[in-house]
Amino acid sequence: MSNKLIFGSLLLAVACHQAPVLKRKVASMPTLPSPELGEVWTNRNDDQADEILQTTLNMLAQRAARDTHTRRDAHPRAHGCVKATMDITPEPLAPELRVGIFAADTPKSYPAWIRFSNGAPDGNTAHDLEKDVRGMAVKLMNVPGAQSGSQDLVMITSEQFFTKDGADYLDLHEAISGSTAHLIWYGITHPRSASRIMSARVQIGHPLFSNYFSSVPYKLGNRSMRFSVMPCQLETHALPRKNSPKNFLQQRLVATLAQKPGCFDFYVQPNMDTRNNILEDPRLPWPSMHSPVHKVGRLTIPVQTDITSAQQMNFCENLSMNPWHSRAETRPLGQINRMRALVYGEISRLRHEKNGTREMEPVSHSPCVGATSPLCQTPRH
Repeated sequence: MSNKLIFGSLLLAVACHQAPVLKRKVASMPTLPSPELGEVWTNRNDDQADEILQTTLNMLAQRAARDTHTRRDAHPRAHGCVKATMDITPEPLAPELRVGIFAADTPKSYPAWIRFSNGAPDGNTAHDLEKDVRGMAVKLMNVPGAQSGSQDLVMITSEQFFTKDGADYLDLHEAISGSTAHLIWYGITHPRSASRIMSARVQIGHPLFSNYFSSVPYKLGNRSMRFSVMPCQLETHALPRKNSPKNFLQQRLVATLAQKPGCFDFYVQPNMDTRNNILEDPRLPWPSMHSPVHKVGRLTIPVQTDITSAQQMNFCENLSMNPWHSRAETRPLGQINRMRALVYGEISRLRHEKNGTREMEPVSHSPCVGATSPLCQTPRH
């Protein structure tokens, strides 16, 4: 894969959803909360968000011309969407941090959906053996206090993000849309970000036995946090030979869950060192010796055999995952997440409009029945 495609894959792997090219202005951005907990946001950031959105749409023009079905621009190929349950146990958190989905002093359970995916924008044709950013997005349903009704926990296999802030993020967009020389110059002038980009691309042997991270910060009451999941039991799954099916990760996911359940432990890392764990630089690691990690829940994935059924694959394609589907107490923080508020929402809306499908949230593990049945509609081609 060329350097340009590598950088492009990484950028789009954390961006949003595919859409037809259309000029949009930042005036369409949702109303965002006032900056807090070290967030920085100026009028210049508004302009950067608008430029990033337009650059993303322009980059997708060629794909829209080639494919009558409008796919996500990042994480376009899902290994599958699976039913799960999240059990929250908030006691390890300090009382002032037991907010949002962690508010109860006793265990709480949420029905959930999990979407596993590859990040590369050419994911529909790329082999799963290619190095890539892998994704795990969890949708907790029926969350009181969340405007959408859901809390989406969007994670990737990279522990840290790869750009510093809005300016860095825009510089990378512009480099990708330019020549190879522009990309080389970006790497020279942004060495730490370029290094993060390259290290974020990994090979995995199984979606159920990999670690996933929020990478960017979120609010946790009066502090910021990061969160992550790790398999309850570690199993080693060797990479297959090069002549294996390109979607071997989906095959392994389906085969495992047909025979036994899966599970992940859910961890929260409150930021206890705000001087060094700078909110507006998510490239930085947060050392656990100063900001301990707390296990506060478990995701349980039951045995299931309908992952690749036509209805469930349609549901998986039509589902929207957005980190701003959240309670206010645990909302996304920082410039990168504020950029996402524009890009995720706007392009997701356009994607559904192009495909003739409705944007709506599931409320149970039976989304194809009743009022939510449009979620299982075949997208228009």
